[in-house]
Amino acid sequence: MIVTLTIIITVLFFLFFLLVRSIYQPVGNIVFNQSQAKNINAQASQLEKHVTALCSTTGYRNYQNKVAQAEALGYISNSLKEFGYETHEQKFEAVGEEYVNIIAFYGNPNAPRIVIGAHYDSFGDQHGADDNASGIAGVLEIARLLQEHQPALNYCIELVAYANEERPFFTTKDMGSYVHAAHNFDKKVDTKLMICLEMIGYFDETDGSQSYPIKGLDLLYPKAADFIALVGDMNNHATVKKFKTLMKEVCNTSVYSINAPSSVKGLSNSDHRNYWHFKQNALMITDTSFFRNPHYHQKSDLPETLNFEKMAEILKGSYNAIVNITL
Repeated sequence: MIVTLTIIITVLFFLFFLLVRSIYQPVGNIVFNQSQAKNINAQASQLEKHVTALCSTTGYRNYQNKVAQAEALGYISNSLKEFGYETHEQKFEAVGEEYVNIIAFYGNPNAPRIVIGAHYDSFGDQHGADDNASGIAGVLEIARLLQEHQPALNYCIELVAYANEERPFFTTKDMGSYVHAAHNFDKKVDTKLMICLEMIGYFDETDGSQSYPIKGLDLLYPKAADFIALVGDMNNHATVKKFKTLMKEVCNTSVYSINAPSSVKGLSNSDHRNYWHFKQNALMITDTSFFRNPHYHQKSDLPETLNFEKMAEILKGSYNAIVNITL
């Protein structure tokens, strides 16, 4: 009986260990390579410039304010053009109004693609610095880095600024990311990976500032909101682990990851959900949103609450992963 109980306990412990590895996706500690460091202060200034511009529209960037949305679209499009891109508008109708996704390509659009996207709309009457001007700033920074370094890639990078991520469109086919994902799926675009940038700017080093959707995750992850998270579903463990490893090669900010069912609270709460819907490889890069940011969907979600130096580190790491990952 004692031997049998010991075996059962051993098997349960082993299964628990496999479950933890499946969710947590650990990688070894990687020494930060100072020779690969960029001018973080300059990058941080650029990111702050983008976020501030998007938070300075005439009114709020919600779906009802067409003037503010047009100004945001103009800023995104003009920034991409300044970097050397040709921009394209993907127009669609929702609630009787026209909405627009902005798209730009690095490389040959006929090649397999990595899609990098973020939503530019805000929720209600608030400017949405973290949610999600920070994500758009990230897309623009990756776009700039691609043009600056001109990496030779065997895949195309598709950069997308989405409309209509926020309510009342969230979870519906009127999300800009659903329109984009459905279009690429229908056209049989070979999408190797979709990367969603969703709230990447809020950090807090205070112990207890980070919460989690499941009790006990604070035993695996930090109690302080001073890291960036990669979120995958149960089908892309290898991709998430590769991406995290490459980020950590050059990122001087902590990077953690989770692969778990999309039904877990918060894990599908952005544009990547629509690529999962079409059974495509997608991950989200996030500061974990309402699990840490007290300004979430509040008027206080303003540029001065963000840490642009940490954002710059995250974008440096993301860029390294994007141009070096093998899929």
